[in-house]
Amino acid sequence: MPDLSAAQLIIGFLLLLTPVVFFHELGHYWVARRAGVTVEVFSIGFGPEIYGWTSPKSGTRWRVAAIPLGGYVRMRGDESEAGGASEEATSVPGSFAGAGLRWRIGIVAAGPIANFILGIVLFALVYMTAGKIYLPAQIGEVMPDTAAAEAGLQAGDLVTEIDGISVRDFNDLRGLVVESPGRPLAFTIQRDDRELSLTVTPMPRYNESMQIYMGVLGVKSAGAGSRERLLPGSALVAATSDAFRMSVMILRGLARLGTGQMQAGEVQGPVGIAKISGSALQQGIIPFILLTAVISINLGLINLLPIPALDGGHLVFFFYEALFGKPLPLELQNVLLRGGIAILMGLMAVLVVFDVARLIG
Repeated sequence: MPDLSAAQLIIGFLLLLTPVVFFHELGHYWVARRAGVTVEVFSIGFGPEIYGWTSPKSGTRWRVAAIPLGGYVRMRGDESEAGGASEEATSVPGSFAGAGLRWRIGIVAAGPIANFILGIVLFALVYMTAGKIYLPAQIGEVMPDTAAAEAGLQAGDLVTEIDGISVRDFNDLRGLVVESPGRPLAFTIQRDDRELSLTVTPMPRYNESMQIYMGVLGVKSAGAGSRERLLPGSALVAATSDAFRMSVMILRGLARLGTGQMQAGEVQGPVGIAKISGSALQQGIIPFILLTAVISINLGLINLLPIPALDGGHLVFFFYEALFGKPLPLELQNVLLRGGIAILMGLMAVLVVFDVARLIG
């Protein structure tokens, strides 16, 4: 595949990130409006406004800003850093802090939920139009001098579990192996009506297009598989199942990152995501839609992490309020929020450094 131009990277990045961010913020916006909360600004991007329009009906300022790395909705009474329910804010009509606790929880949770819905809908659309590929997790051939050969895998083996996670098809097998370069995995296989357990350590291999190390097993599937276009109901069920399994894999990856089993350099930052999105766009509309679905589910899940400054952090504040009957002191909320922002900014800086190092390296 030819190298991507800067224009292709930017276009791919914007086409991927814009709808994902838009639907996230639309979730917040929609529930806020249902709750009677006034939304003053709906912004795609941060920084100076490039284009804007004020709705004569709602008074909301819809804007596109110069830095396309996210977005936000600003509700009435959001002047405080943490959005805490101070006495002044709760007395303002249409303010976020003045909404009931259940509404505030709903408003904050709606953003990540919208991302999950978008991801599931995109998966389902692909399954209904292009079809879903079914490829059994059965090994057809084991390459010599590979991780599979060293572990004792044989042609005809059917992989049923990896590290306690059920394996439905070859895509599940590939996904779990790819994310585990150099890490021992507990395989459960069926061989001649017997269930066996093997430890397999995927060999690390550097992927030039994605510029990260991936796990390689060294096997081929037992067949070409089949592609089936699904009816809407079946497509939604399959898409929801895939989104759930993907969420489990993302959480496993985050746990490995937190425990030091995975390095920050294995995680893609903004530059890496731009490169991947440009490559997917170059491959065609279906790979790009699938990548958009994956990123949307990633964003929804990460936003639910209990880190101040993320939606999950605000939900923790609200659950504290529900449990103890009063909000966490606003000063403490603001301190925690500033700490959360510092953590996120530091992580972003580290990811950008690794992205740039991969590009020049």
